[in-house]
Order: sequence, then structure tokens, then C-alpha cells
Amino acid sequence: MRKSYDKVTNIHEMMDNLEELIKNSNQPKIENEYFYLNHEHKELYLSLRSYFSESENNPSVDAACYITAIPEIYEVVNIFDHIFPLDWINHNGKLSDEFKKLRPHMQYIALAAAEASNIKFNTRPALSLGMDYWNIEQLKVFWQYTIIRRKNAM
Repeated sequence: MRKSYDKVTNIHEMMDNLEELIKNSNQPKIENEYFYLNHEHKELYLSLRSYFSESENNPSVDAACYITAIPEIYEVVNIFDHIFPLDWINHNGKLSDEFKKLRPHMQYIALAAAEASNIKFNTRPALSLGMDYWNIEQLKVFWQYTIIRRKNAM
């Protein structure tokens, strides 16, 4: 069993790495350093960034592209019918059929991203749901989303 000191050291190292990513987020080709679920996630993200050209200068759009590019999400969404990369979540003020096709863990990631973009629903806050149910890989996706979204913070 690992000692508490080791765990605390690892947490500090992880936070330092996250801070470095945020500080360096405006460097050319920083996308190559991002966390992706797999290679397809990276390819879809880069494609969506091209399609939603405002992602170049708008971290909210860029981060939304990152979430929508998750292969499980991208497979159920016809993104080309939407103006904003997260518009697919909402249909006439309710959660869309596309959204309902996702596994709950992916729903929480998408909802947390939507909430950060001021898209509100009458549900328990997605961040609290995610904190209860995300595994480490899903948590890394959300951290990466946060880093992209906060690019201009430093």
C-alpha cells in the first residue's frame, strides 16, 4: 500500500503538470500534448476545430469541440446540424435524443461542459454527478476540457 506522502506528492505533481499545460496553452501545436481517450479522439478534435473555425480564438468553442470529439459522443451526433459544438445536448429546452443515447458517464461530461457554457437544465449539477461517478480517465478528460476552456486565464 502506498504511503500518504507518496499520494500527496503525486497529487502535487499532477497539479503542477495541469498548471504548466494552462500556462503553455497558447503555444503552437499544444494540442499534441493534450490528453485524449485515443487517437480517434485527437483526430476528431482537430477536425472539429477546423469546422468550427472560431475555436482558434475562442477557448469556449475550442473546449466544446474537445468534448464533442469524444468518439462515443461524436458517433451519435450530427454535429454539422449545429452552430455551437454543444448545441446537440439541448432540443427545445430539453435533453436531446442524441444526449440520451450516451452512457451516463459521458452524459455527465457533456452536461458539465454545457453548464460551463451557460446551457442549463433542471438536473442535479453535472459536476457533482461526475465527481461521484467518473473514473480517472473520464476525470482526465474533464481536466483537459478545463485547461482548454481556461487557455486565456494565464
